[in-house]
Amino acid sequence: MKKTKSWDEYINRSDQTEITEVGNRIKERLAFMNISKENLADIREASSILSPYKKEIVNQFYNNITAVEHLKDIITSYSTVERLRITMEKYLDQFLQAEVNKEYISTRITIGQVHSHINLTAEHFISAHHLLIQIMTSIVMEKFHGQPNRMMNTVLSIQKLAAFDQQLIVEVYMEETFKSFLFGISDTLNYTTQLDTSKQLITQMNDMNAESFSVSSATEEVNASIMEVANHAIKVAEGTEAAFQSAEESKQIVHETMGDIKQVGQVYEQVVNQVDKLNQEIEKTYHIVEVIKQITEQTNLLALNASIEAARAGEHGKGFAVVAEEVRKLAEHTKEQTLQISTNMETLQNFSSLVTKQMSNTENLIRKSVDGAKVADEALNKIVSAMQDINQATSQIAAMSEEQTSAVDEIAQRNSIVFELSNSSQEIAKQTAKVTFELSKQMEEYRNTFFTTNIRLSSKDIIKVAKTDHLLWKWKVYNMVLGIEKLNSEQVISHKTCRLGKWYYSNLSSGVKERPAFIQLEEPHKAVHHFAKEAVKCYEQGDLLASQEAFEQVLKFSEVVITLLSQLEEELS
Repeated sequence: MKKTKSWDEYINRSDQTEITEVGNRIKERLAFMNISKENLADIREASSILSPYKKEIVNQFYNNITAVEHLKDIITSYSTVERLRITMEKYLDQFLQAEVNKEYISTRITIGQVHSHINLTAEHFISAHHLLIQIMTSIVMEKFHGQPNRMMNTVLSIQKLAAFDQQLIVEVYMEETFKSFLFGISDTLNYTTQLDTSKQLITQMNDMNAESFSVSSATEEVNASIMEVANHAIKVAEGTEAAFQSAEESKQIVHETMGDIKQVGQVYEQVVNQVDKLNQEIEKTYHIVEVIKQITEQTNLLALNASIEAARAGEHGKGFAVVAEEVRKLAEHTKEQTLQISTNMETLQNFSSLVTKQMSNTENLIRKSVDGAKVADEALNKIVSAMQDINQATSQIAAMSEEQTSAVDEIAQRNSIVFELSNSSQEIAKQTAKVTFELSKQMEEYRNTFFTTNIRLSSKDIIKVAKTDHLLWKWKVYNMVLGIEKLNSEQVISHKTCRLGKWYYSNLSSGVKERPAFIQLEEPHKAVHHFAKEAVKCYEQGDLLASQEAFEQVLKFSEVVITLLSQLEEELS
């Protein structure tokens, strides 16, 4: 058997590689792993003995893979074994062709991206890939065991290229995984930074406190008004009671007056009878004169009494006063006629007839007075009844006012509780806002750790990162306006030195720089930084209103920036 060369003779370390169909970064890795065109040629030569075993290699590979339950679940979730067999055969074909070019590199990058997407861990991939190498090298060693040097060269070449594949695929896998974490935390931060509930909640709590204070003031005013109404009701009740008593007294007087008027009617009936007798006994002049004098004196007395009663009756006694006056006049007239009876009987007869007539008219007046007094009595009864109702209603108003006062007092007490709860809720809202902001800061710190892993970011990736950076800065200014974050104007960097600015003003391809969204991005991005600095400056000076107004401008231009970045991100997809 031929002897192999010394092991160190197989390690031909070189800082250069003859493979030029790839970029500089890949060249460096190929050189570091000592992969030369000779190694690729060895693999192509080995293809003739490995290709016939391709299906057996793939079957053996997946038999081992599906024996692991976890790996079997991943396959079932995202694909099928049959589909993966076809993919693996294509991979082996490309591997055995050993043409390391851009297409070869692109295929390995795709494999790394897919493995990251299906959450296949790096350790499982490396283990599975080593299994594939073991199968291929075992076949090579079996076939070339009589040719030690060829066997060594072929095995080393397969191991070198397989190791390159592993390194490239795992690197892409790690980058994609880190990017997934990075963009996952970025999406969470993007959502968090767009939460405007803290400001709204605090503002609403302020409004609620103001409304609660207004309700307290209103209840005090209502309570005062109710007390005033109650006081007026009490006064009205007292006045109504006095009027009721006065009406009762008036009612009694009217009743008494009606009795007096009836007595006057009776007296007038007697007078009529006497006058009739006077007409019959005209012959007995002197005797009748004496009778007439007596009647005259009685009439005067009755007239005086009637006048007094009429005065006591007040308004209701005016009609009766007229009658009393007429009676008085009649009595005076009768007295004068009595003095002349002795000299002129005929004249006495004439006046007697006149008296009879006048007495008849007076009787009618008295009857009308009685009827009027009855009507007045009924009306007064109604007035007294109405006053009783008014008095009861007024008493009810006073009682209801007291109940309303009690109800308003209860409202005031409950509103006081609402005010205290509102203050407590406002403090909770502020505390929640602080916790949310602190959580976002912790997530930002965690996010920043991904940038220390030297992951490669494409223009599209940088745009995603820049969007989150942009929203985070706006979020800090937002929390400064709420009084949660402390910033100073020196912390607001230039629009050219932020991550987005560095990318924007870097040496980009014309395919990016000539896009309309890219061109339009500069001015609103510059405006965001300007107004952010203005907001911080005004806040430092204590001008909160100006700071809020500047922040409103930040929001305005920030929306334009995010829109343009999203548009540019979509165009670069």
